[in-house]
Amino acid sequence: MRQLAGTWLFIVLGLLFGLFADLGAADPVDSDSGNINLSELRAFDLLCRCETGCIVNTVSLSSDGNYLAVGDFNRSVSLFNSKGKKLWNYTTGDIVYTVSISPDGTGVAAGSNDKKAYFFNREGKLLWSYETEGSVNCVVVSSDGSYVAAGSDDGKIYFFNKEGRLLWNFDSGYSVRSIALSRDGSYVTAGGSSYCIYLFDRDGNKIWERKTGSVINCVCITPQAQYVAAGGSNYNVYFLNQKGDFSWIHNPAYWISSVSLTNNGSYLAAGSFDDKVYMFNSTGTKLWDYKVKDDVYSVAISPDASFIAAGSWDDTLYVLDLGGKEFWNCSCGGNINDVFISRDSSALAAASDNGAAYLFERNSTVFAQLFRDARFLSGERLGLPLKESMTATGGIENVVEIASASSGKVSDDIKSSASTESSSRLSELLNFFKYPIFLLLAVLIVAVYLKNRAFKKTDKRRKPRRL
Repeated sequence: MRQLAGTWLFIVLGLLFGLFADLGAADPVDSDSGNINLSELRAFDLLCRCETGCIVNTVSLSSDGNYLAVGDFNRSVSLFNSKGKKLWNYTTGDIVYTVSISPDGTGVAAGSNDKKAYFFNREGKLLWSYETEGSVNCVVVSSDGSYVAAGSDDGKIYFFNKEGRLLWNFDSGYSVRSIALSRDGSYVTAGGSSYCIYLFDRDGNKIWERKTGSVINCVCITPQAQYVAAGGSNYNVYFLNQKGDFSWIHNPAYWISSVSLTNNGSYLAAGSFDDKVYMFNSTGTKLWDYKVKDDVYSVAISPDASFIAAGSWDDTLYVLDLGGKEFWNCSCGGNINDVFISRDSSALAAASDNGAAYLFERNSTVFAQLFRDARFLSGERLGLPLKESMTATGGIENVVEIASASSGKVSDDIKSSASTESSSRLSELLNFFKYPIFLLLAVLIVAVYLKNRAFKKTDKRRKPRRL
């Protein structure tokens, strides 16, 4: 009986340990406990890998992420759906450096090294093209699809209507590298080798021109044109109001490749060739920086301000929260040249050197749990700015509260990185020892069972036979 009791004791202990190990390895997001292991979140799911067979330079998404426009090194403009099916392809005369798709997906603009700007409908029919005197470096379609702006190496900024009629142009005298439109196309901002940042109205009137002392690599503008941001090769990030006043200038330390603003202009993200993503607030305070393994070529803040995407030449697409905490990344097999987030913030695209564009879908369940906000599940558009009281701290260790602008409610604090890492290590440790201990328990149970049977047989042999 004692041997049998020991056997059952081992069995019970084994079952209890198995249960405990399973609990330790639970989902990294636990809505009941509030514990969030950011490093293990599957925040995005790969929808498709859109093959081009050559380096992808640029990507652009429709508002709902159902259509992906791609420009590549093999002179092609392509349109894919969200299932990865190539709907059409058009071959230009040279490398395609820039594409832009209208929010509803009905119009696609492209700029090529063949000195032409192109405009296609959703079916791939070329509606018009316009020849400039230099490589077309940047194009953008207005939100309603009514206007197309382009910048060229010939030094000119071009502004077209959707029928392809040139409404106006402006000659800066030097290569135009970047261009951006306000949401309705009422304002155009641009920058380039003239060392200037410009703002025009829809009629081509120059509202202001500001000298920077540097080549301007990138510009962006808020939807209502309250603010303009730019990045220069003199390592400066510029933040201007609608009147053209420099609200602040910051020098992170190296060449600025990309800038992105929240819709209200409260926060500005910048990518740099010092392998970092930077975040500034509207007063110019550097809130944090996050270091990756190579140059950061493109950054984008989601329109609902729930995350930042960054593409690096370390072959990786990174997603950070607005506090600078990485909670997802994906290796795309080649340098990331461009990232783009759909206007509803549900889809994320990346252009890779490995011959493909990648399209990811936001995991609504994870985001709802992460931000404690069920509106992610309902698809309701959100605004989640950082708290204004956030202080400047460094890098990945910074953890902040993220607010819901419409409700004014603040989510639970995300656990500190130390506690998150320790719980993650405990979970990994339990999972590591789980199966070896199960095996050991099984061996012990079998050994005890066999020993018990052998003991009984021996005991029987020793008993005296009755006469």
